[in-house]
Amino acid sequence: MIFIVGKVQDKISGKEKLQDKLTLAGLIGVAAVLVYILIKSYPMDYVDGKLLVDPQKMMNDTFKACGAVTGLLIGSYLDRHYFHYEIPQGSANLPILTWVGFAILFAWKEWFAPATIVAAFGGHWGHFISRCIMLLFGTVGWPLVIRKVCGAPVTESK
Repeated sequence: MIFIVGKVQDKISGKEKLQDKLTLAGLIGVAAVLVYILIKSYPMDYVDGKLLVDPQKMMNDTFKACGAVTGLLIGSYLDRHYFHYEIPQGSANLPILTWVGFAILFAWKEWFAPATIVAAFGGHWGHFISRCIMLLFGTVGWPLVIRKVCGAPVTESK
């Protein structure tokens, strides 16, 4: 998989229109998965009175993954077209900022999102929205904080 991803990355590197088309294809793929998971029938198989596979848990897991992929795709698009984040080389603040960002993401995933977004929107869509926000924060929000704190320059768009 790493070899294939590397080859694809080599082919699309620097080709913004192709990257945008792949981003759109990814978002369409996410929508197709969500439609499928919502209309699919689920077997309710029991062994010794215990449900083998909980369809609600399966759906929640799929909504989480789809939300994360959506956040990653949108964040990647925003960064390519507007923010152009580059890791600030040699910044003494970068390691601590990385750990702080990780702690914020962990706290969001474990405590804040379940208590707010998931509680407000329910299991399926709440998980989708919370994971989308989490990945947007990780790909766009926190890198902008790092840029501000470390004083990293903004690169020009091609």
